[in-house]
Amino acid sequence: MTDRPAPRFWYRCRSCGHSRASDWPDLPADLTGTACNSCGSEEITLYELATRGVLRLPRPLVPPVRRFVCCHCGGGGLDSLGATCLHCHGAGFC
Repeated sequence: MTDRPAPRFWYRCRSCGHSRASDWPDLPADLTGTACNSCGSEEITLYELATRGVLRLPRPLVPPVRRFVCCHCGGGGLDSLGATCLHCHGAGFC
């Protein structure tokens, strides 16, 4: 009998379709440079077996949220009397 723990992660390459169990005990802190063992592609999908969590590599970039400065308070969140702006509810943007 072997003393190896059961694999926690399964990975699949989106380029060539190669998949196998990963021997990582935990996800590394820096996932840059992670590549397929078969073709060398960095387009990998990791699956955590216990929680069914999915992690796509490379990580997709999220566009920044487009916010507009409140037209009533000017972005401060307060009206001229020092009360919370009723238009943006104190957030400063609408």
